[in-house]
Amino acid sequence: MDLPPLHLDHEFEPIPKELHSVATGQPFHACITCEGFLLQNGVPYLVEKAVRHYPEAKLQDVIFEYAICLECAQQLREELSVESKANIEAYFQKHVNLVARREALLALPNPLQLDKWLSHCLVTGTPREACSEYQIYAQCDGKDLLYTYMPYMISGQAMEEIQELISPHTRQILDDFMDTHFGLPPELRAMLQDRLVFI
Repeated sequence: MDLPPLHLDHEFEPIPKELHSVATGQPFHACITCEGFLLQNGVPYLVEKAVRHYPEAKLQDVIFEYAICLECAQQLREELSVESKANIEAYFQKHVNLVARREALLALPNPLQLDKWLSHCLVTGTPREACSEYQIYAQCDGKDLLYTYMPYMISGQAMEEIQELISPHTRQILDDFMDTHFGLPPELRAMLQDRLVFI
């Protein structure tokens, strides 16, 4: 998406526990693709988590999670079809104003609180507690979470709509990424098919 560049002043904080790895209880320390060290100032990367939420039981499961350096993320994105990237960009331009959202959040009292940025689906506006599935996206630098146009949360409903926009080529690239890095069992792979999207 063609967004104005940001020059962050104080819009960052130490990475909150919600963005730590559930496997280790610590911040992600390595890129899932190149295994480069992430927890050093000046190393930009993305964190993604897919969550299944059980509102009645007040429980949640992290289905998959990873961190990927921006260089590897860009390389992967370049493998996606031109058609898919154009469709996804058009979808977000239609449904989301990231600039206005960021300005509104930063205008709140104590704006640098992760819960405020993840409280509703970026696309549908559905409250997080009402989503049975959702995905979290965040941008970090070293040991800090950056409040850029991320972090944000996307509901399962919106993810399903996005999946309708991608080409078979892109679907295969993303499925291969999942198989390579997560080795999910067949039943879970079918359930999560196409849930990975580089936005």
